[in-house]
Amino acid sequence: MFRKFKRDIPKESEDKFMYYLKRDFLGYGMIDLLVRDENIEDISCNGVRTPIYVWHRTYESIPTNIIYQTEDELDKTVIRLAYRSGRQISISHPIMQGTLPEGFRVQITLEEISKRGDTFTIRKFRENPFTIVDLIKYGTLSPEIAAYFWILVEHGRSIMICGATASGKTTLLNSLSMFIKPEMKVITIEEVRELRLHENWIPMVPRPSYQPGVEEITLFDLLKASLRQRPDYIVVGEVRGEEAYTLFQAIATGHGGLCTIHSDSVEYAIKRLLSRPMDIPAMMIPLMNVLLQIRRVKIGNKIVRRADTVTEVIGLSSSDEVQIEHRFRWDSHDDSYRFLESAGRGESIFKQISSLRHISEYVLEEELQKRTTILEWMVKENINSPDKVSEIVHTYYTNPEEILTRARFELT
Repeated sequence: MFRKFKRDIPKESEDKFMYYLKRDFLGYGMIDLLVRDENIEDISCNGVRTPIYVWHRTYESIPTNIIYQTEDELDKTVIRLAYRSGRQISISHPIMQGTLPEGFRVQITLEEISKRGDTFTIRKFRENPFTIVDLIKYGTLSPEIAAYFWILVEHGRSIMICGATASGKTTLLNSLSMFIKPEMKVITIEEVRELRLHENWIPMVPRPSYQPGVEEITLFDLLKASLRQRPDYIVVGEVRGEEAYTLFQAIATGHGGLCTIHSDSVEYAIKRLLSRPMDIPAMMIPLMNVLLQIRRVKIGNKIVRRADTVTEVIGLSSSDEVQIEHRFRWDSHDDSYRFLESAGRGESIFKQISSLRHISEYVLEEELQKRTTILEWMVKENINSPDKVSEIVHTYYTNPEEILTRARFELT
């Protein structure tokens, strides 16, 4: 290119020119390297003349030496982010949420409402999402807990993942979704598409309306529409409003449900469900069979995610209070997980499955041990790609002895 236009540029400078051309015209400008760094989870710009902050997997929140010195420079980046996400942002609509081509979530606000200048936050997700094997390797949950959820998903039980922002809710939701049988029809409903499932899957996202005559499609609308498509499982990225009531109605009619909710504890999650704007009647809360609380905690000098408690909703008391039993609990002293026996106050989830599916609890307990063995083998052999994990899970549904025999042989 340089020779074509007869520019006298030293050979050693050509690579520099090519880098800046690719960065500024094909990439994201000054933040291009941050977008491409796999160790960075979040990129946050708080306005002009302030350093861009990133959330690093190892070092957490740290400032960078990248600063937008002028409003015009920042405006160009914001417009590029909006264009690449296929959304519109303007003075009349100064808030935008979208998805970049790489699958990263971006939130933008203009200076009309953000008085330090335009802002943007990019939430990054791995190209190859974490699988349940990865989460076991990192200690987020144990093989036994993963096997427990494998049985629950197979039998159409409903699961809610509770946690704070960036605690790993969506990652865990996606990994549990891999346990859904391939022949089951799944509909996912998310603000921004993040989940990835098997072929028999319909991903749905809401559509905002910016002009007269264009209908706005909300999460509530999508959830109502999904019930007419005969799904076996409905997966909602996050419940926070009236769509929660529709999800519980769907579960009541026999659909399996997976979802997340922002909450600092299982008890507080239940209180949120009972309160406005969700307003779920207490008698419907037991339809959500299991709640898992995930936390971001510090162990030594490392920040890690841990499944703090796995809690079963066992029914209602005589005074219509929701009764729960913790089934697994994380022990921070030795970073291990403890199984907690049922106190017998209500029907455990295995008793419910036994009653509904006419399978003895003994068979379910045996199945728990078998699947724990398979997951331990997958961790040992580092079988962690989404395709391979799905293949083994699905093969187990059709030919369990083949997978189990292989796992037991290679574990010894």
